[in-house]
Amino acid sequence: MTLTTDSKGPAPIIEVPSTPALTALMTTFCAPSTTPKIMQDTIHALTHQILTTAHTNDPTLAHTPTTLIPILRGALPMLVAAQPNLPLSSSILARCSKTKGTADVVVEWLGRRPFPAAHDDGRLVVLDTVVATGDTIVQLCAELWALSGGTASMVVCCCYAAPTALERVAACPGVKYVVVGRRAERCDERGYLVPYTHGDIGDKIYGGRMVEAEGPVVAAGEDVSRVVVGVEGLLVENGGAWRLESEGLAIQRDFQFAGFNKAWAFMNKVAEAAKEHRHHPEWTNIYNNVSIRWTTHDPKGLTSLDVNMAQLCDSYI
Repeated sequence: MTLTTDSKGPAPIIEVPSTPALTALMTTFCAPSTTPKIMQDTIHALTHQILTTAHTNDPTLAHTPTTLIPILRGALPMLVAAQPNLPLSSSILARCSKTKGTADVVVEWLGRRPFPAAHDDGRLVVLDTVVATGDTIVQLCAELWALSGGTASMVVCCCYAAPTALERVAACPGVKYVVVGRRAERCDERGYLVPYTHGDIGDKIYGGRMVEAEGPVVAAGEDVSRVVVGVEGLLVENGGAWRLESEGLAIQRDFQFAGFNKAWAFMNKVAEAAKEHRHHPEWTNIYNNVSIRWTTHDPKGLTSLDVNMAQLCDSYI
């Protein structure tokens, strides 16, 4: 099937056909226990499926010059996987930063800008792993359109994206079509995709910084003394069972039960408490082992609610 577009309307959004193989890849993509090596391999495989789908709908893509623009840092594995599939491609690097709590995005070009274009640049292929609100990639597309003087021709490829964000990208001038590995159900009020990816994508790809926390990082607006005292009372070094994680932004504990049924009963209690208090954990379960992390994303840091939820967990065993 050859792709056709209506230049007056939004660009087509093409989703990779759902298969057991794709489902397995997305399960690994979102799993909290996925290692950096496995995460990179998963993104390579997802990118191959995304480009195969793009080629099916647009046979000209592999036979014309393209310039790949990965949004750093998460899209670098997509660039590695895309280059063999697009033999006439070159690349330009873009880093985007977003002010917390706003839609303000700054695009930084690490090297030359794509315009004025070189004679063999060809079509632009923008790569991004996760598109949640769409603010970043929409700003990048807008800048490409402005830099080109309204002539840019863009293809956008992403692994995992919210439906509303995809619609925003498809409405950008110059975007010819969008290819996505899988649509998320939605983007929650904090800006995270549901189902959750369980961690920053960059950290999952490259590994988080191994920095030992010097103490709890208390979220803005909290009673600092109260939260610090509460957290320290939970920590292993003070006779508790929890440890500081993520440079002091979270507390985590690993629980072990006599069997799966007891682990599941414990998780049900925690889930009910999370629903009641409107505060949910980051957790994993493997048979009789349950790992729970409490943190607050907005405002970022530890709160009295994190302390209370950890204390509730302790009371359930």
